[in-house]
Parts: sequence; structure tokens; C-alpha cells
Amino acid sequence: MNLDDLALQIQNIRKRVGILQSKSEQQKVEQNIELVTAVFEEVYLALEGLQIANENLQQQNKELSDAQQALVVEHQRYQELFEEVPDAYLVTDTQGIIQEANSAASTLFNISKSLLVGKLLENFTFEKELITFHLKLIHLRERQIPEWKTQEWEVYLRPHEKTPIIVAVKVAAVRNQQGELVGLRWLLRDISESKRIQAKLEWAEEAMRQALAKERQLSELKSRLLTTTSHEFRTPLAAIHSSAELLEYYRHRWTEERQNTHLRRIQKSVMHMTQLLDDVLVLSQDEMSKLGFNPRPLNLAEFCQYLLKQLKQYDGSQHTITFSYESQSTQANFDAQLLRQILNNLFSNSLKYSPIGSQINFFVTTTNDGAIFEIQDFGIGIPSADIKHIFEPFHRATNTSNIPGLGLGLSIVKKAVDLHGGEITVKSAINVGTTFRVIVPFASNVHNTYAEVRENLTTEDVQE
Repeated sequence: MNLDDLALQIQNIRKRVGILQSKSEQQKVEQNIELVTAVFEEVYLALEGLQIANENLQQQNKELSDAQQALVVEHQRYQELFEEVPDAYLVTDTQGIIQEANSAASTLFNISKSLLVGKLLENFTFEKELITFHLKLIHLRERQIPEWKTQEWEVYLRPHEKTPIIVAVKVAAVRNQQGELVGLRWLLRDISESKRIQAKLEWAEEAMRQALAKERQLSELKSRLLTTTSHEFRTPLAAIHSSAELLEYYRHRWTEERQNTHLRRIQKSVMHMTQLLDDVLVLSQDEMSKLGFNPRPLNLAEFCQYLLKQLKQYDGSQHTITFSYESQSTQANFDAQLLRQILNNLFSNSLKYSPIGSQINFFVTTTNDGAIFEIQDFGIGIPSADIKHIFEPFHRATNTSNIPGLGLGLSIVKKAVDLHGGEITVKSAINVGTTFRVIVPFASNVHNTYAEVRENLTTEDVQE
């Protein structure tokens, strides 16, 4: 029986007593005893009802007190769990305004819970991700996502007076009995360190993959070098052997000119083998990351003249080599070894792929910033389909199959030009000729003076 039923019962008793009182005044005195008896019976019954109502009220009060106590215990348990969660835990309204926050959230955002409550959660997001975060909030509000289903993503957050962190977000909807969205529960975990570790592991894995790929590349390179160089060395070695043998048996019968012809043949073959060895050495140094860049002061005019002298000896006057030099400064900083590799290989190709008796033009121009080298020949040219591959190791143009070569020279030229911070371009047409243009900036880091470099050159190196 509730309070409303009890009040109704008391009201009915009052009515009954009033009726009995009215009847007692109208009836005779001898009938009063029966009337009083009836009244007492009515009152007794009413008291019995009141007793039952009182007992029911006490039971209801006890149940209500127990429920309130259980609610207090449950709320305390919820608060303990709320605080004991190791990750940041937040409760927000549907707009993302923080209503509750645990200690882990206070630590994560580097701000006290009292100051955290009432703030918009999206205000702590990184600027670049603010729009994305806001759109996700709209998605949570507009979609009928069940309470048991969480939405997960990663976001950059900006804790108070701390560097941004990467946070894994889990968010679930809070709905009332009518299914209406009334709030959001957020679980935030700082994964910055795990991301850093993951990035390091990925970097290490990538470095290992690159190292293995490099090792395979070196193994393939060694195999190709052994195969190709052994083949390429046979021709000059055969020439040396035959000329030496002929000189040994017939020099006493030959004229001096004929003897010199075979001596020049030997000399040319040795120079060719030396060039092959130099190319292989440079390539192996580059593949092993030992190919360095060491600029020194260099008299470019003397350097080019000495280089031309060597080339003419190598060529044996089979081609006409012209030299043009225009300079605002004769002395600048270059890596002489790399520069020699550049020019030697370009000239070697021009001589090799040009008909005997043709002309090779060598133009050198210097400015205040660098030097421009152009080597022009009128040889067989390079097919247009091969132009984009000519600087790749072991690549040879399709029209050179009957001409010996390793296919390393231009790849070495490109590497040496890159080490100088320069650039190389090529123009070519089949059976018209080829022009290579190399632009090399002056190096700024100087290790010795020009006098020291000159002391390291032989007398022959600096004389015309």
C-alpha cells in the first residue's frame, strides 16, 4: 500500500465515522450501544488497515534505503574504476564538452581535472587534424551507433605546454532509455612511444632490406665485372702479346717506323687496359660508398693541355683533336681525379665511336661560378631509344655491338659529375655525331694550396 492508498482509506474512515455520528443523534438513546459498537468495529477495521499500511510503508522505506545505499556503493565503485583506469577516460556531452575526467586524463593533457571539465575536447587536437576530428564528432551524433560498438582512430593531441602526442582513440555512445544520444565515453591512450619504436623497427627492417639488396647488387656486379673485364682484357692483351712476339723475332729486320708502330700498339693497349682498370676501380669504390670528393686548387688550362697530350698519344694521330679555351679564371677548385675520369671517358667514347680521320672538338669555358666542358664528335651517334639509359652501368647502345667496351664509362662520368654537384647533357643523332656538355661548379672546400698540388705533379704533367 502506498501513501495515496493510505490517505484514501483514512478519508473513507472519516466519512464512515461522520455518518455514524449523524445517525446517533437522530436515533433513540437505547440504540446508542449498538451504534457505538458498530463505530468501534469500523474504527478497529480502520486501525487494522492503518497497521498494514504502516508495515507496508516501513518495508518500502527499507527497500528505498537499501536501494539508495546500493546506489551509493555502485557510484563509489564506478568512481574507483573511473580513477583506476590506466588510460585517459573522459565523458563528454554530444558536442564534445568534457563533463568528467579521470586522473590519467589529467596527466595526459597536463592539466588539472577541474580545469579540464567544461573544455571542448577538440580544442586539444592538432591544428591540421581539427577539421577531421570535428567531422568524426558529427558522424557520431548523426549515426545511430549502438552503445556496445566503439569507434577507433588515431589523432595528434596537444597537451598543455607539452609537445604533441599520438593518441589512440576509442569512443562509444551513451544513450537514454528512449535511445537518444545523451553523451560520449572516450578512452585515450598515448601511443607516441610505441609509434617511435615501430618507426625504428620499420627503419631497421628497411635498412636491412637495402643492405641485402646492396649485397646482392655487389655480388651481381662482381660477377658481371669478372665476366665482362675478362672478355675486354683479352683484346689488348692479345695485341700486346702479338706485338711483343713480333718485335722479339723480327725487329732486327724491320725499319724503325715499323718497330714504332708495334710499340705504339703496345702502348695503346696498355693505356686501354689502364682505363679499364680505372673504371672498374671507380665503380667498385662507388658501390662500396668509398668514392669521395676531394677538391683542390687546379690550373684548369694546364690540366686540359696535359690531358690532350695523353689522348693524342693514345689515339696515335688517327683523329684531329681541336681545343678551345676561354676563361675568366685559370685557377679553381676541382677534384682532379674525378675530372680526369669525366674527360677521359668522354674522349675515349668519342675516339672509339668516330671514324678514323674525323675531328673531335674540345671546348672549355669558365665563368666566375664554374666550368663548362663540351666534347663534340662526328661519329656513329646514339640511338634515341638509348639516350635515357646511357648513364646506367653496363648499358651499351644498340649500334655498338661490334665495338669492344664495358659499358661503364658514362655511368662513371655521371657519378663523378654528381659528386661535383654538376650536370651533364647529351645531344646526338645517328651517323651525325654526339655532343656531351658538362657543367661543373667551382668547389668551395679547399684542402691544399695550388703550390702543394703542383708539387705532387710530375714534370711531364705540367709541361706541354
